[in-house]
Amino acid sequence: MRVSTAMIAALAVLGLVQSAQAHGIWLAERWGEIAIVYGHGASDDPYDPAKISTVQALDEEGKRLSVEVSARKNHALLAAEDKAAVVLVDFDNGFYTEGADGKWVNLPRSKVPGARKAGRYLKHTLAIRHLHGDMPKLPQQDLQIVPLSNPTELSAGKTLRLRVLYKGKPLSGVALIPDYVNMSGEKQGTTDDAGEIDLTVRNDGLNVIALSHGAPLEDDPDADTVEHFATLSFEAGKGHTH
Repeated sequence: MRVSTAMIAALAVLGLVQSAQAHGIWLAERWGEIAIVYGHGASDDPYDPAKISTVQALDEEGKRLSVEVSARKNHALLAAEDKAAVVLVDFDNGFYTEGADGKWVNLPRSKVPGARKAGRYLKHTLAIRHLHGDMPKLPQQDLQIVPLSNPTELSAGKTLRLRVLYKGKPLSGVALIPDYVNMSGEKQGTTDDAGEIDLTVRNDGLNVIALSHGAPLEDDPDADTVEHFATLSFEAGKGHTH
């Protein structure tokens, strides 16, 4: 089948919108350094480091630590203190608007004449790194997957209880992706009235648990909805032997 140039362009734009919605961020080691990864599933895609809006690092008691963002051409690395137990990152992927011609552009509604609809896409991650003992008190993110115990003390097959918070309040009735890197299309269960859910730890090694949630915006000139995508990342099984 012959594919027209117009169809290719349309598919490319659709891909951009789906990318804005479905992509997440998480932390992973790359060549001995801590990288902020932006991707969907196993993909590791380029991005503008300027989209990183907030980075916070905490020690095991919840005390703020210094953290430096090293921006590269199409990604960013973190240099946090060795005592960093937890790192939180927020990432603004910008606006996507459908114009009067049906084409989507990476602009806010106010910049697109005759705009039909528009969304803003925000990404969040909570990374548990070198933690011993209980979870410290965490700063609030707009969408957050909070482990109710230290997940780094678990191994594959163990149960981890989580609480999902939206704007600091429990979010009920939402399904999570228990293994975003390896099975990004698989969702499991739904959170209860307290925003809580039990998930099985999938991997000895890196685990990335994910969740998306959208909400309408009122009287916003630039977007009709805001779409959040949150991840929780940690390494399990460090003390586990077979």
